[in-house]
Amino acid sequence: MAADTPLRLLVLEDTEADALLIQRRLEQSGLKARIRRVDRTEQLAAALADEQWDAVLYDYTLPGMHFEDTIGLIRKQRPELPIVLVSGTVSEEMAVTLLQHGLNDFVLKDNLLRLPSVIRRAVNSAAERCRRKRAEDQLRKLAMVVEQSPTSIVITDTRPAIEYVNQAFLDQTGYSAAEVLGQNPSILNQGKTPPATYRNLWATICRGEVWNGEFCNTRKDGSVYLETATVAPIRADDGRVTHYVAVKSDVTQLRDSESRIHQLANFDELTGLPNRSLLLDRLQQASRSARQTGRHGMVLALDLDGFKFINDTHGYDIGNRVLESVAERLRENLSDDSTVARIGGNRFAVVVENLSRRRNRAATQAHDLAELIHEELQLPHCVGETETLVRHSTTMGLCLVLHDHENAERLLNKAEIALQRARDAGRNSWCFFNGEMQALVEARGRIENGLHQALEQNHLALAYQSQFDASGRLIGAEGLIRWNRPGEDPIPPGQFIPLAEETGLILPIGQWVLDTACRQLQSWAQHPRTRGLHLSINVSARQFHEPRFVDQLLEALERYEIQPGRLSLELTESVVLNDLHQTQQRMLAIRDLGVGLALDDFGTGFSSLSYLKNLPFHTLKIDRSFVSDMIATTSSAAIVRATISMGHALGLTVIAEGVETRAELDLLKDFGCNAFQGFLFARPVPGDQWQPEDQTIATS
Repeated sequence: MAADTPLRLLVLEDTEADALLIQRRLEQSGLKARIRRVDRTEQLAAALADEQWDAVLYDYTLPGMHFEDTIGLIRKQRPELPIVLVSGTVSEEMAVTLLQHGLNDFVLKDNLLRLPSVIRRAVNSAAERCRRKRAEDQLRKLAMVVEQSPTSIVITDTRPAIEYVNQAFLDQTGYSAAEVLGQNPSILNQGKTPPATYRNLWATICRGEVWNGEFCNTRKDGSVYLETATVAPIRADDGRVTHYVAVKSDVTQLRDSESRIHQLANFDELTGLPNRSLLLDRLQQASRSARQTGRHGMVLALDLDGFKFINDTHGYDIGNRVLESVAERLRENLSDDSTVARIGGNRFAVVVENLSRRRNRAATQAHDLAELIHEELQLPHCVGETETLVRHSTTMGLCLVLHDHENAERLLNKAEIALQRARDAGRNSWCFFNGEMQALVEARGRIENGLHQALEQNHLALAYQSQFDASGRLIGAEGLIRWNRPGEDPIPPGQFIPLAEETGLILPIGQWVLDTACRQLQSWAQHPRTRGLHLSINVSARQFHEPRFVDQLLEALERYEIQPGRLSLELTESVVLNDLHQTQQRMLAIRDLGVGLALDDFGTGFSSLSYLKNLPFHTLKIDRSFVSDMIATTSSAAIVRATISMGHALGLTVIAEGVETRAELDLLKDFGCNAFQGFLFARPVPGDQWQPEDQTIATS
């Protein structure tokens, strides 16, 4: 309270004259005070509730007010309020006795000269007690926070010897307080933290500064953990450092998670080799090195021929063991400064640096290395518990890394184009990228750049090919992507979809297709003739296995407010065979949303019959190659008939694709096919030209 602020005094006195006498004495001493007199219990209770008082002056003998009850009321409502006995009816001996009942001091009425100083002392003492109590409360709260903090806290003296640890420290290290108090914190150091860390720590805190860093410490049970730490000096009032405090957090799981994320982002989980992303980074480094040193490098792309047949014949576990064996052979036959990567299902790539400065010599070195790799991979792999011998052929494409400024993606594309050329020439061989292939690279680059622009400038479109049931009734359509370039010929999906898969552009393209299809279904739902139609779209393997695909599908359904059962996703075998267990779980999640699932191009793979019964498909689509051959080839007709029968046995709707003639339609109807799609009915039509009334065909 400020010195010129009057004290607020509550006077328990039944005589007005005595209260005025007290006030006059205080004024004579220069003590400013504002006095309120009460002489009944209810007045006292109201006064305590209405206002904050600095002190109570209490006459012992008040009619109707019992001393102990009155003191109890005051202490209950204002326990910190000082009470001074001001009475003329008690002796000093009795006043001293009354002090034991909660009074702070006393003054006899016949000696009021002491009253101002007693009041000041009582008020100041009460204020000091309040300050101490607040400080104690703060310290108690601080101690509680420190003790219950999930962060490990250690306080040492300057030797340093541990003087305090909180419970989090004990939980984290496994030691008891008795085992660590008085010990040097190095009890946790078993040589896992680099010595330079401790040198830096002491240099920092000896300068009186705060140190931040990381320790690799050891618990009592011998287990190792990582912790981040902040160590700060504690100073006395004179500025002298008396203690150090360390605040530490266990980050073992965080670092493990970061390492795992880095591993997943940059390495193939099966073989442990770098993935495509990390390979491109290494290839970019090799390109920079070639420019700086003048030495050539090489990038080699290789494909295991017929690998799908290995999976179908021996099973996926054996197939995985073959991939691991290939990875090991590549590592064993290449120098440590080379990079071996798995960039696709059965596709690998190699980056080699420090070849000759002379181009011809570098080409010879690359040739010899490719020959060595090819020979090593021709040897059979002995894999699995039964030591199964598995053979495969290998096709490879090579490209020299020169001294120019080509980026990594372009260099890898050259090797992959060379690989495709070797495959076209008959497989189980290899060839160099050459000048003729340069045109293919440039065309590929133009398509890739154009795809980016097509997404940005809305040059993509969906065309709709109608689907009909056996009675000729329109039941829906398939949305087929088209790339219409202004002023140029359209690019067929077969040219840009594989490139979109390789570059990752298939993800935004797939999202665009999903949004466009949902928007179309939303529009159809507004009209009686189209609200019952279904729409199917193709989903790529990369899009389907994207971790957020199911969430994105649900978001699209909710955003456009469409019935999920009107949408169907068409998947090929390459989608579902990547990871059968994960595929099954994802398909079940999609089915639970109510969205249909169709197996596209059925019959073109080897393992359809073995997995189809275990996956929640709604629809089976017979590939057009069987439909077009079934009139002339009895084996194709038998396959189609068997496929339809099997589909019906599994409760699936069977749709035949590529129906172009009436004879094909009649035979399919004889086989019991449920639905049809093809040029006999309708060609793909842009969305703004597709009209339901145009979608009819005579079937009688």
